[in-house]
Order: sequence, then C-alpha cells, then structure tokens
Amino acid sequence: MSGWENFNPEEAKVAMGSALKHLDPVMLHFFENCVNCGLCEVNCPYTAAGEEYGPVEKAELLRKLYRAQVQILPRIFPWLFGAGPPKTKEEVDEWVEKAYRCTNCGLCYVTCPFGIHSGEMIKVLRGYLARVGRVPTLLKAMIDAEASNTLLENKGLKEIWSNMLDKLREEGVEFNKKNAKYLYVTSLAEAMMTPGSVIGAVKLFKKLGIDWTMSDQPLSMRAPIGSLAGDDEATRVVARRIYDYIKDMNPEYIVLSDGGYPYTFFRFDLPRIIGEKPSFKVVHIVELVEEALHEGKIKFKTTSESVTWHSPCKMGRFGGLIEEPVKVLSQVSSGFVKLGSHGIFNKCCGGGSSIACIVPPTQEMMEKILGMSLQLTASEKSFLDKLYKDMLVAGKAKVDEIKETGASTVVTACVGCMHTIGMTTKAYGVNVKLKMLSEFLAENLE
Repeated sequence: MSGWENFNPEEAKVAMGSALKHLDPVMLHFFENCVNCGLCEVNCPYTAAGEEYGPVEKAELLRKLYRAQVQILPRIFPWLFGAGPPKTKEEVDEWVEKAYRCTNCGLCYVTCPFGIHSGEMIKVLRGYLARVGRVPTLLKAMIDAEASNTLLENKGLKEIWSNMLDKLREEGVEFNKKNAKYLYVTSLAEAMMTPGSVIGAVKLFKKLGIDWTMSDQPLSMRAPIGSLAGDDEATRVVARRIYDYIKDMNPEYIVLSDGGYPYTFFRFDLPRIIGEKPSFKVVHIVELVEEALHEGKIKFKTTSESVTWHSPCKMGRFGGLIEEPVKVLSQVSSGFVKLGSHGIFNKCCGGGSSIACIVPPTQEMMEKILGMSLQLTASEKSFLDKLYKDMLVAGKAKVDEIKETGASTVVTACVGCMHTIGMTTKAYGVNVKLKMLSEFLAENLE
C-alpha cells in the first residue's frame, strides 16, 4: 500500500471497487440527485475555512469515482465528465484535505431540500483514500491497536485504564455480571479524556438503584475507530468483538454516557455491520435520569450556576435526544440557558469524525501518553497543521454562541466535543468550565 508521500495510480484504480460496494439505493440517491443549490454550504462549519470545503465540493470527489464506474458515457469519455480517480500525488493530497474537512455532523443533511447526506459520501471517500495509503498516522495507529486488541499492551494506556478500574472498585462496581438488566458501555477514550463522565455515570447508577454491570476491559478505543477512516475491515472486527461480549453478558439494555459517534454506532450501525437484530436496546444515561426525575426517584441540588448545553450531533440531531438533556439541566440549574442554535439545527463544534483526534495538540498529548514519537512525513505534518488552523475557524461559530450565553459552564456528552471545545475556547480566549453530562449531574446529586 502507498504511504503518505507516495501515490500509485494503479492502486487508486483498484481501490475504486471498495467505494462501489457502498453504492446501494440510498447512496445512489445521494449520488444522482444533488442540484448544486448550495444550501448545504452555508450550514457546513468548514465553509468558513474555505469555499472549496463545501459539502457538494467534497462529496463530488466520490461522485467522480462513481461516474467512472456506473454511468455509460463517463466510462467512455471520463475527461468530459470529470470522472475517475486522482491521477497524481498532488491530486490525491487535495482529495485527502477535503475529505478531512468534514465532521459528518449532518447539518448539511437536515438542511438539504433533497435529503442528501454528503457526510455519508465523504465517509466512503475516506475509505477509498485509506486504500491508497492516506490515513493520518495517529488515527492508523489507534485503528491497528484496536483491531488487534492490543491497546492495553501500551504502558501509558494500560496505566490509564488501571487507574480507572481502581476508582471503579472503590465505588463497588461489580464487573462482567451476566444477565444484569443494564450493561454500561464505556471506552478507553472516555477513561483517558473524560474520566469524570465514567465515575459520574457510576454514581448515577448507584443512586438510581438499578441492576447494572460493566466490562473490566475496554471494548474499544471509543467505538470502532476504524469507522472514522472508512476502514470497513477493522470496523467489522471490532464490532464483532464488542457484540459477542454484549451477547455473552445478555443485558436488556446497554447504557452510554458518551453521546458522540458511539451512540449512533450502537443504535444504528452495529446491527447492520453484524447482520443480526440485537436482543438489547440502547439508551443514553440522560434517558434514565430524565425518567427517574419524572417519577420522583432521583433529586438534585439546585444550583444557580450559569450552564449551557452543547448537543452532540450524533445524540441530538441523529438520535433525537434533544429535549431530555434540557429538561434535566433545567431542573439542576436555575441558571440554565440554551445556545442560539439549540435543537436539530445545532451548530457543530468543528472537531468531529476524528478531526480533533489527529490535530497537532492531540498528537502531542498522545505521544506523551503512548511514550513514543509519531514519525510524520513533511506533507502529512503540513496537512495536520493546516487542519488544526481550519478546525479553529470551523469551531468559532460555536465559541461565539457560548460567549453570547454568558454561561460559565458548558455541559455536553461527547468526548470529542469536550476536547474540541476545550481547544477552540482556549484559542479564542473564552474562559468556561467544560463538563460531561454524567459528571455534572453526579456532582449535583442530592
């Protein structure tokens, strides 16, 4: 396989077959029915960094591949229809740059008059690029370690997980208990980036008095991280391993405190990938809390702390959990205030779909944790430096919204959103505390 500095035209042609496998009736609709109205562009966080990053322009790259394979005239006269794969290293570099300017937040999807989900097309495009050797080094390292189930062979990651287990044992957690009604599914990323959300979730479970358990091993880096790079094979391996564990535990529900892409993975993607209808249901912890509040089974101290809620796109826009967090936070804080773009049209933080996971500040943090230096080529380093600058531009609208609320605390439920907003608010000099939802609620339990 080609590396970041190389390009093999023959390999690029062969990789087209992987993209074609995703051309089902839904993808065919996305492929055929765009009229270039441009409405998606004004709603994409990355058009602020450059008009060339509009959803249509990014999805057009996958359309070039499809045209070359499934439409008769473009197959015969590809140069007349802009059909076909990239032909030079410079061209594939341009494709990578565009593919990694999409957070797959879905705001373009809900605002498209024709229901075209450009983010899904760009995800397939990333898979194509992965097959020609273009996966960012840090992301590739995480994908490989997760797929081979060797994450804890790294001393730094093992220490993080061990420390988390020690704290959980102090809370009296009973691990790997079969047939418990609820199975709490967390991840190594949550233990590493937002440990307060895990401890907070455990305290909430205890207060709710439910029958629950969790694994004493991380089931994944977060959810299959290969899905963020379009690595179908790695995603299937990890998905099967997670699913087999859940089946063995036999819960009625699995519960998440991370409302980022793990939430949509477990609700929507896992059954499709595994090819089975799960026996369990998927809930977010805020649903349990909201129900318990409604039934008077849980109480919180009322704080006057000025709090706002950033809705993760996977949990809110895709999962429909829009009002539940608001109801809960409104009861906990008399100073709760909504962001200007609350609801299905909530603005993206700018760092989703692996972007915040690979930018230079994250890489520096991960190198310290992993105890190793990631060797980047000059062009990959240049790519990541520019990506970080563009991420800050893409995230400014969210920072401005936060600033307008005057809130001192931003609550969210996504590891990636927490990390991104931490970087963007710092870059723009907005001083706010960041809390995961389960952490904030546990701190205010009565």
